[in-house]
Amino acid sequence: MLECKDLLVGYGKALPSMKFPFDFSLASGNVVALMGENGCGKSSLLKTFAGLLAPVAGEVSLEGKSLTEWAPRERAQEISLVRMSSAVPPRMSVSEFVRLGRSPYSGIFDSRTDEDNRIVKESMDLLDVANFANRPIAELSDGERSRVFLAEAVAQQVKILLLDEPNAFLDIPRSHALFRLLKKIAVERQMGIVVSTHSVEYAERYCDKIMVVNGGTVKVASAADARKNGLLDWTEICDAL
Repeated sequence: MLECKDLLVGYGKALPSMKFPFDFSLASGNVVALMGENGCGKSSLLKTFAGLLAPVAGEVSLEGKSLTEWAPRERAQEISLVRMSSAVPPRMSVSEFVRLGRSPYSGIFDSRTDEDNRIVKESMDLLDVANFANRPIAELSDGERSRVFLAEAVAQQVKILLLDEPNAFLDIPRSHALFRLLKKIAVERQMGIVVSTHSVEYAERYCDKIMVVNGGTVKVASAADARKNGLLDWTEICDAL
């Protein structure tokens, strides 16, 4: 389980993204929607959850152990942050990229085992990218690229999956399919997933909890209760819709 205690996020005390500390826990099998207007600190929050950005205050822990105590390679076996804007060598093929998900276990230049190959194939099949496994990523559509990035994270076999607007370039049917798949992965593989999105519909329909960053505060509620307790009021997140 990922837990936050008295957490403040930002780039040092001079540039905090949040004004008030908050507590949060991410349970296995749950999908949490992260919402808020552009520039409110969602990406900084995901980086902090991943251990890539130090908290301004408070602590983030995994399985009761502070993220600062995890070695980078160990942490990469537990947490994956997927950013659709990440740079990829233009001639790298889909299968080569998905295989990078096994790097925390075997190293970048070490040979892959039969088990690694099985996991990579399974991940590509799950995300429906196996049929273009040999194509360079540079030739893919934005939607195809999104699925490839997610396949790489699934191959990493982490406990915590953090996704920064994974459906930003997907059409409506693909977006619904993606969120259904995220829920399935969370339940079947007992992953905890945080996904940033601007869609209230997807958040309410497919997620267990909704986290809203607004006005320097972070509020969390169950998806079932978020609307009735005001978390999704138009006046609170109108700029994010």
